Amino acid sequence: MSLQNLRWYKSIIILLLIFIGSIEKIHAQEDLEGISDSLITEIREIYKESYDTSEQTLSGINKIFKNIDTYNIKEQVTIYLVLIDFQMSGGLYDEAIKNCHIAHNMANENGFAYESVLSNFYLARALKFNYNYDNSFKLFKSLAQLIDDGDYEYLAILSELEMADLYELIGKYREALDIRLNIYFNKGEKLKNRSKFWYIAQPIYMANLYNRLGVIDSTYFYRDLYENTIEEYSENSIERILLINNEANISFANEDYSNAVNKYRNYINFSFKRFKGYDSPVLIKKSKAHLALGEVDSALSNLNLIKSMPSFVKEQKYISPDFYKLYIDIYKKKGEDDLRKEYEQKYYKALETYNSFKFNTLDNLYDIDKQRILIESSNDTKGYKSKVGYLWSAIIAIVILSIAVFLWKQKTEKKKFEALMLRTENKTPLSNSLDHSINTNEIKDEKIEALISQIKELQEQGFFLKQKTTLYNTAKKLKTNTSYLSNVINNNLKTTFSAFVNDIRIDYIINELKTNKQIRSYSVKAIAEEIGYKSADSFSKYFKQSTGLSPSAFIKNINKEG
Repeated sequence: MSLQNLRWYKSIIILLLIFIGSIEKIHAQEDLEGISDSLITEIREIYKESYDTSEQTLSGINKIFKNIDTYNIKEQVTIYLVLIDFQMSGGLYDEAIKNCHIAHNMANENGFAYESVLSNFYLARALKFNYNYDNSFKLFKSLAQLIDDGDYEYLAILSELEMADLYELIGKYREALDIRLNIYFNKGEKLKNRSKFWYIAQPIYMANLYNRLGVIDSTYFYRDLYENTIEEYSENSIERILLINNEANISFANEDYSNAVNKYRNYINFSFKRFKGYDSPVLIKKSKAHLALGEVDSALSNLNLIKSMPSFVKEQKYISPDFYKLYIDIYKKKGEDDLRKEYEQKYYKALETYNSFKFNTLDNLYDIDKQRILIESSNDTKGYKSKVGYLWSAIIAIVILSIAVFLWKQKTEKKKFEALMLRTENKTPLSNSLDHSINTNEIKDEKIEALISQIKELQEQGFFLKQKTTLYNTAKKLKTNTSYLSNVINNNLKTTFSAFVNDIRIDYIINELKTNKQIRSYSVKAIAEEIGYKSADSFSKYFKQSTGLSPSAFIKNINKEG
């Protein structure tokens, strides 16, 4: 179980108890087929139990579920909802999603309104914890609009808090803060009446967000407000551990990395001991703190903990690009260039996915929803005006989005360019690929060592920058055969002949473009021919594959620097 999952556990228990309470009320007032007192008692007993593992958690409800056919339809829906609750607590999100659909369909078919809404809320949560953020956000948006004086209002408030959590996950801290401030000051009493935990927790979440935004006074104001509220809570309570996390975040922001590491360690140990899971964003921050202290191996081990989690296969789709950027910085410090290059590619891909979701998906869902409400609320006499307004809104949104995408592309391009400039720093134009591929001291075979020395000489002579550089011609030049040459490169240089040649050419031309203004004025085709490529397309393909930038984009940035 992860802390991210079980942070909501108290509110879910409250939701089920509200649900059970409403059933008891109906059952007491009306002589109708409803939920039996015995089933309600069983469910209450299940929630009172203290469990150490997810298997124990599920065992109680599974005993009831295996006999589900013996219950009436309303009881069956109730059992499904309780089962879903415990499945999510145990991290069984795929099963929970499946059962959410079953419960929702049963509730709709039989006119159980509250159960229908509750099953949708559970579905939205299960999708979120299963890293299906797009569909989760859509559901929470619709649930957040449930304006009602009864039970739906609490679901709406919880849905807004979930939206704030999603916004925070993708770095939209101002949006997340606005939601939490609005709930705390305008809906606080309604939240406190249903869940004291979530009411008193809001200030610490707001303190974290203000800390992210660099607003120091507000950070400490809400932190102190929270600390004063939880004075009576024990040191091992969730309330206290949330405070420790906040203290770690503040230390990190103040560049007190040693204290931040200790606080994060306490937080992580507590959450793992209690919930048998890790909080990825916290591990990323802890890894950053270790790296700032020069503790490279510790930084790496924290990142590897994230990769070791079963959920990582799904989580990596939306994980912060900082995760991959840390690997780049770590392997750069360790001098492991192959791994650094591998994670550079992953970083740029993650950055593209992350920003696409950040700038497009959530904002578009929000805009589409606003526009839908605007159109649906308009009457016939204002229809034309509304449509014109919608059109202008759409045009403005497209313009803003286009500007945002343009600025993001520029920023991404600049980061790639800066990384590329560092890549060839302190290297001579024709001495990098081979030197970093092998430690010749480790070669015991003198014949192989001699061949590699010959390859290096050819490299320094510029042989691999000629169009005639094929495996056959190179083998002929070295007075060997193609099979033997290919095997030596594969087994000792840990690459293929084609990749070896391409690396030499690309590293060479990067240096040339950095230092030679004249070559920057050449066409892409002419540059390609200069280093042995037969076509501009082949050169552009390998240049972008190696650097993340097109040749023209790199030249443009070089000219800006010059």
